[in-house]
Amino acid sequence: MTLHGIGHAAPSRAADVARRVFLATSVDLSSNGIGALFLRDLMASQAETAFAIHEEQPFLMGDGGLLPHALMRLFRAAAARAPRFQSMRLRFCRTFLAGRRAATIAAKADAAQAERIWITASSAEMIWVAERLAAMGRDLRVTVWDAPEYLSGNLRLNPALHEALMRGFGSMLRQARAVSVIGHAMHKDYRERYGVVSEIIRHGIEIGPRPAVRKHGERKDIRIVFAGSLYSKEEWNSFVAALEEAGWRVGDRPVSLHFMGRFPLSAARKPKEVVFLGEKPFEEALEILSTMDIGYLPYWFDERHKLVASTSFPGKMTAYTAAGLAIFHHAPPYTEVTAFLEKYKFGISCASLDACQILKSLDKLADMSVTEEFRQARRAALKDELSSDVMSKRFKNFIN
Repeated sequence: MTLHGIGHAAPSRAADVARRVFLATSVDLSSNGIGALFLRDLMASQAETAFAIHEEQPFLMGDGGLLPHALMRLFRAAAARAPRFQSMRLRFCRTFLAGRRAATIAAKADAAQAERIWITASSAEMIWVAERLAAMGRDLRVTVWDAPEYLSGNLRLNPALHEALMRGFGSMLRQARAVSVIGHAMHKDYRERYGVVSEIIRHGIEIGPRPAVRKHGERKDIRIVFAGSLYSKEEWNSFVAALEEAGWRVGDRPVSLHFMGRFPLSAARKPKEVVFLGEKPFEEALEILSTMDIGYLPYWFDERHKLVASTSFPGKMTAYTAAGLAIFHHAPPYTEVTAFLEKYKFGISCASLDACQILKSLDKLADMSVTEEFRQARRAALKDELSSDVMSKRFKNFIN
């Protein structure tokens, strides 16, 4: 557990008399992950607010210095396949540690003179801690990126712990002073289930010196890129298989597939034709993305992931859009991104794992992506939903 100082720089006198907010999160804010970037950009957007930051690592699963990072990654991968271990550690945390951790966070918030506590509900531990903070009568602001059902599925929780997690999540939302979510589907779902009116806050990028729309048609080849963490492995594998079947061509144009990020340890195909770019800082990643043509964005087709696929909105959408990419959304028709692309038509949703359908959709996207209609739709998406100005205004409503 770490506690950082107020804000990112010495607070001004205006900040001393304005809001003080205490952020408690399981996200490593020093990392290059999209969650860390999102939180840093949110805080930077509020010059009149002073933030104290507390990083609460998952119980027994955090980088606490006991194991090197590479070994900890292997340990986490092994633990993900050990539901009994996950149940043991989470049952112990909920029973013996959640109350103590909530009391510690409350005390540190008081020491920082922060009346408002902002929680990212991005782990089971943080949900139970937030539930207890709300029960203590604290002014709690909750940010939800992923449905708790997704967290439970990843951890393979038994029915009793799953039910405990869902009860805690509902209690947390009902008692929170404000809730932010990632998209319209989640907003609607939590309004209907919990009676919560939430603020939709997505990661926004400043539309400034970097051109919001790239120039197309200058090359004959098509460059496709995936950036971030790859969870939808079956979808990726079918996409790779389709490109192999087509001889790495779409129509009469050669295709290259680039992967930016940390490739999965297992279950994802890794052919020699794929260009692996590694992990990059965000600004460098945007520069590389701007040299590509199509951003690949897969989501699960299987029924088990239906809720998370329909309520999530991936952070990479903002980066893809700002870099001027056309979006190839490889997913079932009920996803949040599908609805987004129906409104802002600068991408295609391909709801099939069949190679022929994948290639037809790619061919259509390659032709459409150079049109002025695509460019205007992408500009509108940035302006209306994915700009730093929109993010800042919505976050200010949430934190107020």
